[in-house]
Amino acid sequence: MSESGPKLGVVFFPAFDWAISDLHPEREERLLYTQDQFREEGIFDIPNIQEHPPTYGLYEDVERVHFCLPETRARCGPSHLSSLGGAVKSADLVFSGQADKALALVRPPGHHAMKVVHGNRGFCDVNITAMMIEYARETYGAPRVAVVDTDCHASDGIMDIYWNDPDTMVISLHQDPRTAYPGTGYAHELGGPTALGATV
Repeated sequence: MSESGPKLGVVFFPAFDWAISDLHPEREERLLYTQDQFREEGIFDIPNIQEHPPTYGLYEDVERVHFCLPETRARCGPSHLSSLGGAVKSADLVFSGQADKALALVRPPGHHAMKVVHGNRGFCDVNITAMMIEYARETYGAPRVAVVDTDCHASDGIMDIYWNDPDTMVISLHQDPRTAYPGTGYAHELGGPTALGATV
């Protein structure tokens, strides 16, 4: 990649204070190992690939997407706001022209969190992807968005939030829903009446 080639911005946030348990795979080491691998393999020595610190998300960004019960602060803590801030930073990098593409490697995760949040679903409290999308729409007027979710579990939270939104295509590549949490994501689940076919 030459100095004049496309620029990639990378944002890391490993969430030092958020883990399911000390031995569960969803803990800070998951992204610390990834960050170390980027450095060991010389990824950041490649011209036009640059690491950026996350910003800090706002509760208004959360409330643009979610109804949190009993209240937003009860479901969304500092690590969630920093994870959101990493995703928001990636949007800022692209829409401001600082990068052509961006990769946000952040946690806690979020693709199981639905519009109404009243507890943890599949280790997800709030939906980082949806909040970043709505931030980009509010801030930059991004009209149409495609989400490609590759995980062994269906992205049921993202599907729920955008079920009736024809301007958001949700593509979920996952394991057979008969054999994996959350038991949704069948081929016939194609979106609601106003967005039929926008979920794949």
